[in-house]
Amino acid sequence: RNAGNTCTHAEGSMVGSLEFCTGKLGARMILVLGHTKCGAVYGATNAYIAAKRQEAPVNSALEGLLFDLAPVADKALQDSVEAVAAHAVRVNVFHTVDFLLKHSGPIREKVRSGQVEIQGGLYHLDTGKVEFMGRSPKQEEILKSIDALTLPPSMTREGGRTSGYGPAARGTYGVRTTADAPVSAEDALKMLKAGNERFAVGAPLAKHATLKMREALVSHGQAPHTAILGCADSRVPVDTVFDAMPGDLFVLRNAGNTCTHAEGSMVGSLEFCAGKLGSKLIMVMGHTQCGAIAGATKTYLAKKEGKGSKSAGSALEGLLVGLSGVAKQAEEELGCGVDQDELVSLSVRVNVFNSIDFLLKYSPSLKELVKNGNLEIQGGIYHLETGRVEFLGRSPRQAELLRSESASVPPSLQALPIRTTTDGPLPSNEALKLLKEGNARFTSGAAISGKVTPAMRKALVKEGQA
Repeated sequence: RNAGNTCTHAEGSMVGSLEFCTGKLGARMILVLGHTKCGAVYGATNAYIAAKRQEAPVNSALEGLLFDLAPVADKALQDSVEAVAAHAVRVNVFHTVDFLLKHSGPIREKVRSGQVEIQGGLYHLDTGKVEFMGRSPKQEEILKSIDALTLPPSMTREGGRTSGYGPAARGTYGVRTTADAPVSAEDALKMLKAGNERFAVGAPLAKHATLKMREALVSHGQAPHTAILGCADSRVPVDTVFDAMPGDLFVLRNAGNTCTHAEGSMVGSLEFCAGKLGSKLIMVMGHTQCGAIAGATKTYLAKKEGKGSKSAGSALEGLLVGLSGVAKQAEEELGCGVDQDELVSLSVRVNVFNSIDFLLKYSPSLKELVKNGNLEIQGGIYHLETGRVEFLGRSPRQAELLRSESASVPPSLQALPIRTTTDGPLPSNEALKLLKEGNARFTSGAAISGKVTPAMRKALVKEGQA
Protein backbone atom coordinates (compact mmCIF):
# COMPACT_ATOMS: atom_id res chain seq x y z
CA ARG A 1 0.00 0.00 0.00
CA ASN A 2 1.04 3.59 -0.63
CA ALA A 3 -0.52 6.98 -1.25
CA GLY A 4 -2.31 6.80 -4.58
CA ASN A 5 -1.95 3.00 -5.14
CA THR A 6 0.86 3.78 -7.56
CA CYS A 7 4.26 2.50 -8.67
CA THR A 8 5.46 5.98 -9.63
CA HIS A 9 7.95 6.23 -6.74
CA ALA A 10 9.93 3.45 -5.01
CA GLU A 11 8.68 1.20 -7.76
CA GLY A 12 11.58 -1.19 -7.30
CA SER A 13 10.14 -2.39 -4.02
CA MET A 14 6.54 -2.42 -5.31
CA VAL A 15 7.29 -4.25 -8.55
CA GLY A 16 9.78 -6.56 -6.82
CA SER A 17 7.24 -7.45 -4.13
CA LEU A 18 4.60 -8.30 -6.73
CA GLU A 19 7.13 -10.38 -8.68
CA PHE A 20 7.89 -12.28 -5.46
CA CYS A 21 4.20 -12.85 -4.75
CA THR A 22 3.34 -14.13 -8.24
CA GLY A 23 6.59 -16.04 -8.65
CA LYS A 24 7.68 -17.50 -5.31
CA LEU A 25 4.28 -17.54 -3.59
CA GLY A 26 2.32 -18.54 -6.68
CA ALA A 27 -0.44 -15.90 -6.55
CA ARG A 28 -2.44 -15.81 -9.78
CA MET A 29 -4.25 -12.49 -9.40
CA ILE A 30 -2.99 -8.94 -8.94
CA LEU A 31 -5.70 -6.40 -8.15
CA VAL A 32 -4.82 -2.71 -8.32
CA LEU A 33 -7.37 -1.12 -6.02
CA GLY A 34 -8.10 2.60 -5.93
CA HIS A 35 -10.86 4.33 -3.99
CA THR A 36 -13.18 7.25 -4.34
CA LYS A 37 -12.17 10.60 -2.81
CA CYS A 38 -8.48 9.56 -2.95
CA GLY A 39 -6.49 12.41 -1.41
CA ALA A 40 -3.32 11.61 -3.37
CA VAL A 41 -5.06 11.66 -6.74
CA TYR A 42 -7.11 14.74 -5.83
CA GLY A 43 -3.85 16.39 -4.79
CA ALA A 44 -2.32 15.35 -8.10
CA THR A 45 -5.19 16.99 -9.91
CA ASN A 46 -4.69 20.26 -8.07
CA ALA A 47 -0.91 20.05 -8.58
CA TYR A 48 -1.39 19.47 -12.28
CA ILE A 49 -3.83 22.35 -12.70
CA ALA A 50 -1.54 24.66 -10.68
CA ALA A 51 1.40 23.61 -12.84
CA LYS A 52 -0.57 24.30 -16.01
CA ARG A 53 -1.38 27.79 -14.79
CA GLN A 54 1.92 28.94 -13.25
CA GLU A 55 4.48 26.14 -13.52
CA ALA A 56 4.41 25.37 -9.80
CA PRO A 57 7.68 23.76 -8.67
CA VAL A 58 7.95 20.40 -6.88
CA ASN A 59 9.51 21.04 -3.46
CA SER A 60 9.02 17.82 -1.49
CA ALA A 61 8.79 14.07 -1.89
CA LEU A 62 5.00 14.12 -1.42
CA GLU A 63 4.56 16.91 -3.94
CA GLY A 64 6.78 14.96 -6.31
CA LEU A 65 4.51 11.94 -5.98
CA LEU A 66 1.47 14.09 -6.66
CA PHE A 67 3.15 15.85 -9.55
CA ASP A 68 3.99 12.52 -11.19
CA LEU A 69 0.36 11.51 -10.85
CA ALA A 70 -0.79 14.74 -12.45
CA PRO A 71 -0.58 13.47 -16.05
CA VAL A 72 -3.31 11.01 -15.05
CA ALA A 73 -5.62 13.95 -14.49
CA ASP A 74 -4.54 15.34 -17.85
CA LYS A 75 -6.16 12.34 -19.52
CA ALA A 76 -9.51 13.18 -17.98
CA LEU A 77 -9.74 16.98 -18.24
CA GLN A 78 -13.23 18.28 -17.61
CA ASP A 79 -14.67 21.68 -16.66
CA SER A 80 -14.77 20.97 -12.93
CA VAL A 81 -11.79 20.08 -10.73
CA GLU A 82 -14.03 17.67 -8.80
CA ALA A 83 -15.03 15.90 -12.01
CA VAL A 84 -11.43 15.73 -13.21
CA ALA A 85 -10.28 14.27 -9.90
CA ALA A 86 -13.09 11.71 -9.72
CA HIS A 87 -12.29 10.44 -13.19
CA ALA A 88 -8.52 10.59 -12.54
CA VAL A 89 -8.96 8.10 -9.67
CA ARG A 90 -10.34 5.61 -12.17
CA VAL A 91 -7.72 6.33 -14.83
CA ASN A 92 -4.94 6.02 -12.23
CA VAL A 93 -5.86 2.40 -11.53
CA PHE A 94 -5.19 1.46 -15.16
CA HIS A 95 -2.15 3.75 -15.19
CA THR A 96 -0.66 1.52 -12.48
CA VAL A 97 -1.71 -1.71 -14.22
CA ASP A 98 -0.02 -0.48 -17.40
CA PHE A 99 3.11 0.40 -15.43
CA LEU A 100 3.40 -3.20 -14.18
CA LEU A 101 2.94 -4.61 -17.66
CA LYS A 102 5.55 -2.26 -19.09
CA HIS A 103 8.23 -2.47 -16.42
CA SER A 104 8.15 -6.06 -15.09
CA GLY A 105 9.35 -8.74 -17.45
CA PRO A 106 8.36 -11.65 -15.14
CA ILE A 107 4.84 -10.33 -14.56
CA ARG A 108 4.35 -9.47 -18.22
CA GLU A 109 5.35 -13.00 -19.28
CA LYS A 110 3.00 -14.58 -16.75
CA VAL A 111 0.14 -12.42 -18.00
CA ARG A 112 1.02 -13.23 -21.60
CA SER A 113 1.01 -16.99 -20.86
CA GLY A 114 -2.23 -16.82 -18.91
CA GLN A 115 -0.67 -17.69 -15.55
CA VAL A 116 -1.47 -14.31 -13.96
CA GLU A 117 -4.30 -11.79 -14.29
CA ILE A 118 -3.85 -8.08 -13.51
CA GLN A 119 -7.12 -6.27 -13.06
CA GLY A 120 -8.32 -3.02 -11.55
CA GLY A 121 -10.89 -2.15 -8.94
CA LEU A 122 -12.40 0.87 -7.24
CA TYR A 123 -13.54 0.87 -3.61
CA HIS A 124 -16.48 3.21 -3.00
CA LEU A 125 -16.16 4.82 0.40
CA ASP A 126 -19.83 5.70 0.55
CA THR A 127 -21.19 2.16 -0.01
CA GLY A 128 -18.31 -0.11 1.00
CA LYS A 129 -18.58 -1.93 -2.32
CA VAL A 130 -15.73 -2.63 -4.73
CA GLU A 131 -16.35 -1.94 -8.40
CA PHE A 132 -14.37 -4.54 -10.35
CA MET A 133 -13.07 -2.88 -13.51
CA GLY A 134 -11.35 -5.79 -15.25
CA ARG A 135 -8.21 -5.59 -17.36
CA SER A 136 -6.55 -2.43 -18.62
CA PRO A 137 -7.87 -1.30 -21.99
CA LYS A 138 -4.23 -1.12 -23.12
CA GLN A 139 -3.21 -4.62 -21.98
CA GLU A 140 -3.32 -6.26 -25.42
CA GLU A 141 -1.42 -3.39 -27.01
CA ILE A 142 1.31 -3.47 -24.34
CA LEU A 143 1.73 -7.25 -24.52
CA LYS A 144 2.17 -7.07 -28.29
CA SER A 145 4.53 -4.11 -28.36
CA ILE A 146 6.97 -4.82 -25.55
CA ASP A 147 9.35 -7.76 -25.68
CA ALA A 148 12.56 -6.50 -24.05
CA LEU A 149 12.67 -6.05 -20.29
CA THR A 150 12.22 -2.41 -19.38
CA LEU A 151 13.37 -1.54 -15.86
CA PRO A 152 11.25 0.80 -13.73
CA PRO A 153 12.38 4.42 -14.26
CA SER A 154 13.88 4.76 -10.81
CA MET A 155 16.08 1.73 -11.44
CA THR A 156 17.69 3.35 -14.47
CA ARG A 157 20.72 5.57 -14.16
CA GLU A 158 19.16 8.89 -15.14
CA GLY A 159 15.68 8.21 -13.80
CA GLY A 160 17.08 7.06 -10.50
CA ARG A 161 19.06 10.22 -9.98
CA THR A 162 15.89 12.29 -10.02
CA SER A 163 13.71 9.87 -8.06
CA GLY A 164 16.20 9.04 -5.33
CA TYR A 165 16.65 5.32 -6.08
CA GLY A 166 19.26 5.44 -8.81
CA PRO A 167 23.00 5.91 -8.40
CA ALA A 168 24.46 9.26 -7.56
CA ALA A 169 26.16 11.09 -10.37
CA ARG A 170 29.39 9.17 -10.78
CA GLY A 171 31.57 12.21 -10.90
CA THR A 172 33.57 14.02 -13.52
CA TYR A 173 35.33 10.86 -14.68
CA GLY A 174 32.57 8.31 -14.16
CA VAL A 175 33.85 7.35 -10.72
CA ARG A 176 34.34 9.37 -7.56
CA THR A 177 37.73 11.08 -7.32
CA THR A 178 39.16 14.14 -5.59
CA ALA A 179 37.99 16.14 -8.60
CA ASP A 180 34.44 15.83 -7.24
CA ALA A 181 32.81 17.80 -4.44
CA PRO A 182 32.58 16.22 -0.97
CA VAL A 183 29.42 14.25 -0.20
CA SER A 184 27.49 15.04 2.98
CA ALA A 185 26.68 12.25 5.43
CA GLU A 186 22.99 12.62 4.59
CA ASP A 187 23.61 12.22 0.85
CA ALA A 188 26.06 9.37 1.42
CA LEU A 189 23.41 7.52 3.42
CA LYS A 190 20.91 8.05 0.61
CA MET A 191 23.43 6.56 -1.84
CA LEU A 192 23.86 3.50 0.37
CA LYS A 193 20.10 3.00 0.67
CA ALA A 194 19.56 3.50 -3.05
CA GLY A 195 22.36 1.11 -4.00
CA ASN A 196 21.14 -1.55 -1.59
CA GLU A 197 17.62 -1.26 -2.98
CA ARG A 198 18.91 -1.81 -6.50
CA PHE A 199 20.88 -4.84 -5.32
CA ALA A 200 17.93 -6.29 -3.40
CA VAL A 201 15.52 -6.08 -6.34
CA GLY A 202 18.10 -7.50 -8.76
CA ALA A 203 18.64 -4.32 -10.79
CA PRO A 204 22.28 -3.31 -10.10
CA LEU A 205 23.78 -0.54 -12.20
CA ALA A 206 27.42 -0.63 -11.13
CA LYS A 207 29.66 -1.67 -14.00
CA HIS A 208 33.27 -2.61 -14.47
CA ALA A 209 35.65 0.33 -14.33
CA THR A 210 36.95 1.35 -17.72
CA LEU A 211 40.57 2.17 -18.45
CA LYS A 212 39.80 5.89 -18.24
CA MET A 213 38.06 5.43 -14.88
CA ARG A 214 41.05 3.54 -13.47
CA GLU A 215 43.42 6.19 -14.78
CA ALA A 216 41.29 8.92 -13.14
CA LEU A 217 41.39 7.09 -9.80
CA VAL A 218 45.18 6.93 -10.04
CA SER A 219 45.83 10.47 -11.24
CA HIS A 220 43.22 12.27 -9.13
CA GLY A 221 43.11 10.05 -6.07
CA GLN A 222 40.25 8.51 -4.12
CA ALA A 223 37.39 10.36 -2.44
CA PRO A 224 35.05 7.67 -1.03
CA HIS A 225 31.73 9.00 0.23
CA THR A 226 31.50 6.35 2.99
CA ALA A 227 33.79 4.17 5.10
CA ILE A 228 32.32 0.80 6.05
CA LEU A 229 33.45 -1.51 8.84
CA GLY A 230 31.88 -4.82 7.89
CA CYS A 231 32.19 -8.54 8.49
CA ALA A 232 34.59 -10.73 6.50
CA ASP A 233 31.78 -13.22 5.79
CA SER A 234 31.95 -14.17 2.09
CA ARG A 235 28.16 -13.86 1.84
CA VAL A 236 28.36 -10.13 2.49
CA PRO A 237 30.33 -8.55 -0.38
CA VAL A 238 30.05 -4.95 0.75
CA ASP A 239 30.61 -3.16 -2.57
CA THR A 240 28.12 -5.48 -4.28
CA VAL A 241 25.51 -5.12 -1.54
CA PHE A 242 25.52 -1.34 -2.08
CA ASP A 243 25.86 -1.55 -5.88
CA ALA A 244 28.98 0.61 -5.62
CA MET A 245 31.70 1.48 -8.08
CA PRO A 246 35.45 1.62 -7.39
CA GLY A 247 36.11 4.83 -5.49
CA ASP A 248 32.72 4.91 -3.74
CA LEU A 249 33.44 2.98 -0.54
CA PHE A 250 36.41 2.63 1.82
CA VAL A 251 35.88 -0.90 3.17
CA LEU A 252 37.37 -2.55 6.26
CA ARG A 253 36.35 -6.13 7.08
CA ASN A 254 37.06 -8.72 9.75
CA ALA A 255 35.20 -11.55 11.44
CA GLY A 256 32.47 -9.94 13.51
CA ASN A 257 32.88 -6.36 12.19
CA THR A 258 34.64 -5.51 15.44
CA CYS A 259 37.41 -3.38 16.88
CA THR A 260 38.05 -5.81 19.75
CA HIS A 261 41.27 -7.13 18.24
CA ALA A 262 43.77 -5.39 15.92
CA GLU A 263 41.85 -2.22 16.68
CA GLY A 264 44.85 -0.05 15.99
CA SER A 265 44.66 -0.82 12.30
CA MET A 266 40.87 -0.50 12.20
CA VAL A 267 40.68 2.78 14.11
CA GLY A 268 43.72 4.19 12.32
CA SER A 269 42.29 3.30 8.90
CA LEU A 270 38.99 4.98 9.71
CA GLU A 271 40.81 8.05 11.01
CA PHE A 272 42.69 8.17 7.69
CA CYS A 273 39.46 7.88 5.68
CA ALA A 274 37.56 10.51 7.64
CA GLY A 275 40.52 12.83 8.11
CA LYS A 276 42.70 12.58 5.02
CA LEU A 277 40.12 11.41 2.44
CA GLY A 278 37.27 13.52 3.80
CA SER A 279 34.52 10.87 4.08
CA LYS A 280 31.57 12.17 6.09
CA LEU A 281 29.94 8.83 6.95
CA ILE A 282 31.18 5.69 8.70
CA MET A 283 28.83 2.70 8.58
CA VAL A 284 29.40 -0.23 10.95
CA MET A 285 27.54 -3.13 9.38
CA GLY A 286 26.81 -6.51 10.93
CA HIS A 287 24.71 -9.24 9.36
CA THR A 288 22.26 -11.97 10.26
CA GLN A 289 23.58 -15.49 10.96
CA CYS A 290 27.03 -14.12 11.76
CA GLY A 291 29.35 -17.03 12.55
CA ALA A 292 31.68 -14.92 14.68
CA ILE A 293 28.84 -13.67 16.88
CA ALA A 294 27.31 -17.15 17.09
CA GLY A 295 30.70 -18.49 18.18
CA ALA A 296 31.15 -15.70 20.72
CA THR A 297 27.69 -16.40 22.13
CA LYS A 298 28.53 -20.09 22.46
CA THR A 299 31.82 -19.19 24.15
CA TYR A 300 30.03 -16.89 26.59
CA LEU A 301 27.41 -19.49 27.51
CA ALA A 302 30.04 -22.20 27.97
CA LYS A 303 32.16 -19.94 30.15
CA LYS A 304 29.08 -19.00 32.17
CA GLU A 305 28.43 -22.69 32.85
CA GLY A 306 32.07 -23.25 33.80
CA LYS A 307 32.82 -25.35 30.72
CA GLY A 308 34.86 -22.90 28.69
CA SER A 309 38.58 -22.18 28.69
CA LYS A 310 39.63 -19.39 31.01
CA SER A 311 42.09 -17.96 28.51
CA ALA A 312 42.49 -17.76 24.77
CA GLY A 313 44.58 -20.54 23.24
CA SER A 314 44.57 -19.16 19.71
CA ALA A 315 43.87 -15.96 17.80
CA LEU A 316 40.37 -17.27 16.96
CA GLU A 317 39.63 -18.12 20.58
CA GLY A 318 40.88 -14.68 21.55
CA LEU A 319 38.50 -13.11 19.05
CA LEU A 320 35.53 -15.10 20.37
CA VAL A 321 36.41 -14.33 23.99
CA GLY A 322 36.74 -10.65 23.13
CA LEU A 323 33.32 -10.64 21.46
CA SER A 324 31.59 -12.59 24.21
CA GLY A 325 30.86 -9.35 26.06
CA VAL A 326 28.20 -8.47 23.49
CA ALA A 327 26.46 -11.79 24.19
CA LYS A 328 26.52 -11.00 27.90
CA GLN A 329 24.97 -7.58 27.24
CA ALA A 330 22.34 -9.10 24.96
CA GLU A 331 21.41 -11.67 27.61
CA GLU A 332 21.05 -8.91 30.19
CA GLU A 333 18.56 -7.19 27.87
CA LEU A 334 16.59 -10.35 27.07
CA GLY A 335 16.81 -12.12 30.42
CA CYS A 336 18.22 -15.54 31.33
CA GLY A 337 16.91 -18.67 29.66
CA VAL A 338 16.30 -17.04 26.30
CA ASP A 339 16.54 -19.10 23.11
CA GLN A 340 20.13 -19.15 21.79
CA ASP A 341 19.12 -18.10 18.26
CA GLU A 342 17.30 -15.07 19.69
CA LEU A 343 20.35 -14.29 21.81
CA VAL A 344 22.63 -14.43 18.75
CA SER A 345 20.24 -12.21 16.79
CA LEU A 346 20.26 -9.48 19.43
CA SER A 347 24.02 -9.90 19.93
CA VAL A 348 24.55 -8.97 16.26
CA ARG A 349 22.73 -5.68 16.88
CA VAL A 350 24.50 -5.05 20.19
CA ASN A 351 27.85 -5.70 18.54
CA VAL A 352 27.21 -3.06 15.86
CA PHE A 353 26.63 -0.40 18.50
CA ASN A 354 29.50 -1.77 20.59
CA SER A 355 31.88 -1.15 17.68
CA ILE A 356 30.50 2.37 17.16
CA ASP A 357 30.95 3.12 20.86
CA PHE A 358 34.51 1.79 20.69
CA LEU A 359 35.33 4.26 17.93
CA LEU A 360 33.88 7.16 19.92
CA LYS A 361 35.75 6.07 23.06
CA TYR A 362 39.16 5.38 21.60
CA SER A 363 39.54 7.79 18.70
CA PRO A 364 39.76 11.42 19.76
CA SER A 365 39.95 12.56 16.14
CA LEU A 366 36.78 10.69 15.07
CA LYS A 367 35.02 11.82 18.22
CA GLU A 368 35.90 15.44 17.51
CA LEU A 369 34.66 15.19 13.92
CA VAL A 370 31.35 13.75 15.13
CA LYS A 371 31.06 16.39 17.84
CA ASN A 372 31.60 19.19 15.30
CA GLY A 373 29.05 17.77 12.87
CA ASN A 374 31.68 16.84 10.27
CA LEU A 375 31.15 13.08 10.54
CA GLU A 376 28.30 10.62 11.13
CA ILE A 377 28.90 7.13 12.53
CA GLN A 378 25.87 4.90 12.05
CA GLY A 379 25.05 1.21 12.15
CA GLY A 380 23.34 -1.30 9.95
CA ILE A 381 22.51 -5.00 9.68
CA TYR A 382 22.59 -6.84 6.37
CA HIS A 383 19.89 -9.49 6.18
CA LEU A 384 21.20 -12.51 4.28
CA GLU A 385 17.66 -13.73 3.74
CA THR A 386 16.42 -10.67 1.82
CA GLY A 387 19.56 -8.87 0.61
CA ARG A 388 18.41 -5.70 2.33
CA VAL A 389 20.29 -3.60 4.87
CA GLU A 390 18.44 -2.50 7.99
CA PHE A 391 19.76 0.97 8.78
CA LEU A 392 20.03 1.42 12.57
CA GLY A 393 21.17 5.04 12.83
CA ARG A 394 23.43 6.36 15.56
CA SER A 395 24.46 4.56 18.73
CA PRO A 396 22.03 5.17 21.62
CA ARG A 397 25.09 6.15 23.68
CA GLN A 398 26.49 8.73 21.25
CA ALA A 399 25.40 11.82 23.18
CA GLU A 400 26.79 10.37 26.43
CA LEU A 401 30.12 9.46 24.85
CA LEU A 402 30.50 12.84 23.18
CA ARG A 403 30.01 14.56 26.55
CA SER A 404 32.75 12.46 28.12
CA GLU A 405 36.09 14.24 28.26
CA SER A 406 38.19 11.10 28.78
CA ALA A 407 40.28 10.02 25.81
CA SER A 408 42.46 6.97 25.42
CA VAL A 409 44.29 4.99 22.78
CA PRO A 410 42.83 1.58 21.84
CA PRO A 411 43.60 -1.16 24.40
CA SER A 412 45.89 -3.06 22.01
CA LEU A 413 48.10 0.03 21.73
CA GLN A 414 48.36 0.52 25.47
CA ALA A 415 51.43 -0.65 27.38
CA LEU A 416 52.10 -1.16 31.07
CA PRO A 417 54.90 0.76 32.77
CA ILE A 418 57.74 -1.22 34.33
CA ARG A 419 58.67 -1.02 37.98
CA THR A 420 62.22 -0.37 39.17
CA THR A 421 63.81 0.55 42.48
CA THR A 422 63.19 4.21 41.69
CA ASP A 423 59.41 3.77 42.05
CA GLY A 424 59.24 3.12 45.76
CA PRO A 425 57.03 0.66 47.64
CA LEU A 426 53.50 -0.06 46.34
CA PRO A 427 50.68 -0.21 48.94
CA SER A 428 49.09 -3.66 49.21
CA ASN A 429 45.63 -2.44 48.18
CA GLU A 430 47.04 -0.92 44.97
CA ALA A 431 49.06 -4.07 44.28
CA LEU A 432 45.90 -6.17 44.67
CA LYS A 433 44.04 -3.85 42.31
CA LEU A 434 46.76 -4.27 39.67
CA LEU A 435 46.61 -8.05 40.02
CA LYS A 436 42.82 -8.10 39.57
CA GLU A 437 42.91 -5.77 36.56
CA GLY A 438 45.68 -7.79 34.94
CA ASN A 439 43.89 -11.08 35.46
CA ALA A 440 40.69 -9.63 34.00
CA ARG A 441 42.59 -8.55 30.87
CA PHE A 442 44.24 -11.96 30.60
CA THR A 443 41.02 -13.98 30.91
CA SER A 444 39.25 -11.78 28.35
CA GLY A 445 42.05 -12.20 25.82
CA ALA A 446 43.05 -8.53 25.99
CA ALA A 447 46.41 -8.73 27.72
CA ILE A 448 48.69 -5.73 27.20
CA SER A 449 51.83 -6.91 29.01
CA GLY A 450 54.89 -8.15 27.19
CA LYS A 451 55.42 -4.98 25.17
CA VAL A 452 58.87 -4.17 26.57
CA THR A 453 60.91 -1.54 24.77
CA PRO A 454 64.74 -1.38 24.72
CA ALA A 455 64.57 1.61 27.08
CA MET A 456 62.57 -0.45 29.57
CA ARG A 457 65.09 -3.29 29.47
CA LYS A 458 67.98 -0.89 30.05
CA ALA A 459 66.14 0.63 33.05
CA LEU A 460 65.63 -2.82 34.59
CA VAL A 461 69.34 -3.57 34.23
CA LYS A 462 70.51 -0.20 35.53
CA GLU A 463 67.99 0.39 38.34
CA GLY A 464 67.13 -3.16 39.36
CA GLN A 465 63.80 -4.90 40.03
CA ALA A 466 61.19 -3.79 42.56
